[in-house]
Amino acid sequence: MKNYQYFFTLTIFLLTIPFLAGAQEEGQDDFRPHGSPIIKVFTNFHTSVMSDKEDAAFEIRRAYFGYRYQPGAHFEIALKLDIGSPNDASEYSLLRRFAYFKNAYLRYTAGRLTTQVGIIDVYAFGEQEDYWGHRYIQKSFMDEYGFSPAADLGWSIAYRFHDMVSADFGIYNGEGYTKLQDDNAFKTALGVSIFPVKDLIVRVYGDYMKKGPVQLTMGGFAGYKFRDKLTAGVEYDYQLNYNNGDGKDKYGYSVYGSWDFTPNWQVFARYDQVYSNSLPDEDQPWDLASDGSGLIGGVQYSPIRQVKIALNYQDWVPYAANAGNDAYIFLNFEYKY
Repeated sequence: MKNYQYFFTLTIFLLTIPFLAGAQEEGQDDFRPHGSPIIKVFTNFHTSVMSDKEDAAFEIRRAYFGYRYQPGAHFEIALKLDIGSPNDASEYSLLRRFAYFKNAYLRYTAGRLTTQVGIIDVYAFGEQEDYWGHRYIQKSFMDEYGFSPAADLGWSIAYRFHDMVSADFGIYNGEGYTKLQDDNAFKTALGVSIFPVKDLIVRVYGDYMKKGPVQLTMGGFAGYKFRDKLTAGVEYDYQLNYNNGDGKDKYGYSVYGSWDFTPNWQVFARYDQVYSNSLPDEDQPWDLASDGSGLIGGVQYSPIRQVKIALNYQDWVPYAANAGNDAYIFLNFEYKY
């Protein structure tokens, strides 16, 4: 799609939003503008176990600070900073700090419709992250292995057509929120969620970006929640021409679940496998050094809603024969306002 076509599509959608939403501002007479701060911190202490390398440290993985303001009954403005170390080569070597705008958007919500523009959270893995439920311990599959950024510059729209069906569509720069747009390529994304029975969601997602080779991402997800006690999810994701690399594909799956056996205590577990394909005339996968399987299991205690504490075991088994396992014990904390 040419750039002017993206611009035309966005303009038409924005102009028709009042009609899709009913063009009414119910409750405006009684509404009072209000706002609230955004504070969320992920920190941990970890130590290596059953490993040749010794590693033990306190660290802060992420700190989010911002403000959310509602000037009208249907409008929301948010600005949120993400302070972390996203460019470090190793997950455990947090040697530098960077601050980025994670969110800077205008959102409009009315009835079954939500649309937003700016630096926004993408819909690629929002449901998966919710069902995984432990972002402060580890990112969800697509985020962790680089299939999609968590947020991006762009515009999105979501609509609940029926109690059983919703859909979302977005146009993004494609580079993520930590990088500036430096080309004319855009990412187009579409997702459909189906709720066939109570407590069950089935979702399919795809995005397309032509930046040299066509990068095509496809994903499927099924999630189940039972009486706010039992949660389970499974997803499979495939990216053709991963990170715009010609012929270089990545794929894999993630299975996770949790059980709240008391109001404050929970056990949880997750298992990942991620692979890369072999290029023509090559015997080994092109990204064998990053291929492997991951396991997380532990117990979480939440004394109040704003605080989570988790003691957990994390294990990474690389598929490369000459690489050793990474095994850690973590004590993770999340505190938020």
